[in-house]
Amino acid sequence: MGQREWAIVAMVAALLLGVLWYFLITQPLQARIPELQAEIDRLTIERDRGRAAQRALPQLRETIARLEADRQQFLRELPPTEQLGRVLAGLAQTARESGVVLRALNRSPGDNQGVANVRATNLALQVESPFPELYVFLRNLEAFQRFATISGLNLSLGGTGTATAADPTNPIINTSLTMTVYTYTGQAQQGGQPGAGGRP
Repeated sequence: MGQREWAIVAMVAALLLGVLWYFLITQPLQARIPELQAEIDRLTIERDRGRAAQRALPQLRETIARLEADRQQFLRELPPTEQLGRVLAGLAQTARESGVVLRALNRSPGDNQGVANVRATNLALQVESPFPELYVFLRNLEAFQRFATISGLNLSLGGTGTATAADPTNPIINTSLTMTVYTYTGQAQQGGQPGAGGRP
């Protein structure tokens, strides 16, 4: 072949290489550009969030430390002894003042929900009364001068009590509930008497 033929072959080969380069390399890369841009955008958002979280970290640590200090202070304000006699007397007085009949009261260990230095005591109460007196009793429990929680409230009609005469429009309600009182068992409190606690 002469020089002209070689030149034509070289031009055709270069053209074929260019076409192959476009279809095998350039076009797939162009197809990946939107995917890569989306990944860049996602990573940029995550980076910005990470930087914002990093800036907020000192304030978050201060908030956690303050909440932990408040929690410890609250726990130290719980009474250091169970004082069960005072609690039972208070419950009996609350029942009398509310007009309900206290039928039974049983004590059992409670669940402290994994809180260190706190002991829980369950008091299972059974009372009988019409609804108005029961409502007053429950409201008075809210103002009970001892931090406590109320759970397991069950109501049923009927009863054999003599709190009020039988009245179909205002029947006797049998009520059972569990009142859990808490005691602080950690180090003795410094300075002053322990707080009276809170409300249920």
